[in-house]
Amino acid sequence: MSSCRWFIRFALVPVLSALLGVSAFAGGQNEAASSKPGFLNFAVVAKSLNNPAFQVAEKGANDRAAELGDVGITWTAPTNADAAEEVQMIEGFIAKHVDGILVDSLGPSACGAVNEAIKAGIPVVMWDSDCPDSERNAYVGSDNFKGGYAAGLLYAKAVQGKGQQNVAILTGTPGASNLQQRDQGFTKALDDQQIPYKIVTTVPCYEDLAKSVTAVEDTLRGNPSINGFFFDGPWSLLVDPSNLPVMTSKVQSGALTVVSFDTLPPEIQYVTNGSVIGLVGQTYYGWGYQGIQVLYQIVKNHLKYPKFVNTGLGIVTPQPEMVGDQQSITPQAMNQLWSSFSFKEKPLLPQDLH
Repeated sequence: MSSCRWFIRFALVPVLSALLGVSAFAGGQNEAASSKPGFLNFAVVAKSLNNPAFQVAEKGANDRAAELGDVGITWTAPTNADAAEEVQMIEGFIAKHVDGILVDSLGPSACGAVNEAIKAGIPVVMWDSDCPDSERNAYVGSDNFKGGYAAGLLYAKAVQGKGQQNVAILTGTPGASNLQQRDQGFTKALDDQQIPYKIVTTVPCYEDLAKSVTAVEDTLRGNPSINGFFFDGPWSLLVDPSNLPVMTSKVQSGALTVVSFDTLPPEIQYVTNGSVIGLVGQTYYGWGYQGIQVLYQIVKNHLKYPKFVNTGLGIVTPQPEMVGDQQSITPQAMNQLWSSFSFKEKPLLPQDLH
């Protein structure tokens, strides 16, 4: 067992589980179904089991379901962010003819399954990772292009005047729409800020934390010219910094600049210790809370939502600053939000979004 695996299993998951009051990825599936008249059975498919952001989303979903009182949730995910397995899960819920499905897409094949669900008369709401060209009813989540653009602005400010940037990108599963949009936003910001750069490589980790650490460390060892890294997901920063010696050494020497997506508790230390210049995060609790809210109102009350229900972004930098049109907060402020779990949401109705 690698040191990365050791940390994730025995440090990160129990801490977040205690914070959220939920089980730690127990079996990959949590079912709450009923045959009572008028009771709705929803299925939620996350992209993976070992991303703690999805635990937060699960709590949000369960909280909103409890408030509504007449909806139950089956929460599940592929064991290794496997797109084929995700398709099988969606097809299984179509066969059961659940009342609605929330899907976090792993790529084009999942989008095809989403269309099959719609054809079967089952409303589908996307969250986190969209299928924008599918027939889905709505997408609930952050503007991933804008988030990537914010990360690019942070990077551009940090490297202004430092010459050619040879940038590597760490991604999750190739083809995931949300990750592609973040990468596009990131490079657009570098273009707009007239930063001389080249994207040297994009390395996938398939949503696996141990693979993400190996990808980052091996990429830096294999190409000494790389002086920038954009993590379009949190994976490598969910482990203890001791697992990333090459990255840490290069940052400390001034030879590497790193910016990352997501603002989960383990990531914040990397901003505090100077390893990462900033974090751009999403509303993880809102994925689940507003996802269930939107799906419920579509199914129960036949309301129509905009195709994109924007739940916003959060940015963490060492000191507060304006990043584009958004104010960032400090690591200390974000840690306070996590420690008090002050991620409260008001159920969104269509008229709230105009």
